[in-house]
Amino acid sequence: MSSVVEIKAMTKEEAIQRALKICEAKIEQVVKVEEKIKSKSFLGFFKKEGLFEIEIKKEAESEVIKKAQEILDYMGLNLQMEILKSSDHFVLLNLYGEDNGIIIGKKGKTLNSFEYLLNSLVKNMKVEVDVEGFKEKRANTLRDLARKMSEKALKSDKAIRLNPMPPRERKIIHEIVNKYEDLDTYSEGRDPKRYIVIKKKRQG
Repeated sequence: MSSVVEIKAMTKEEAIQRALKICEAKIEQVVKVEEKIKSKSFLGFFKKEGLFEIEIKKEAESEVIKKAQEILDYMGLNLQMEILKSSDHFVLLNLYGEDNGIIIGKKGKTLNSFEYLLNSLVKNMKVEVDVEGFKEKRANTLRDLARKMSEKALKSDKAIRLNPMPPRERKIIHEIVNKYEDLDTYSEGRDPKRYIVIKKKRQG
């Protein structure tokens, strides 16, 4: 998620500059600086460098945090951010704070819109946004919904259309419905209004 480097230097500023050069990073990517061993100097002689531990965020992570903060500021929401997972082309961002309920919205709609907007602003990076484990709870709710709608489709001759969902949520529905041999499932429409249709397979 971030790089931690140990740098020997006389001052904190000098240590930061060396770390930025080594990691090819910018000053805004510095997360934390900790002085492990104090530097020593006696009347300008007998100088002994100190040891500094410097944590530097990946540039992609910094870009994600910056863009997410811009959107949150625009929405007027008070939320903290942390990176839970990170790789070359993927970041899992967790939001937490007093405005949790507002950013989630009804059935996660606001959160989905936030994630969709953030992904459109960040280049070459897939960003997933969660709010304190909300998505796992939502996934369980969707699995229950998929089972109920599958049972309903089996008893009915009509196609059942679900509300629009993002790709990740549609995948959960597809996985459950595909366990029913007599049912077909497919998506219609365009994101972000793409929705799932469940219907009985034609016999014969």
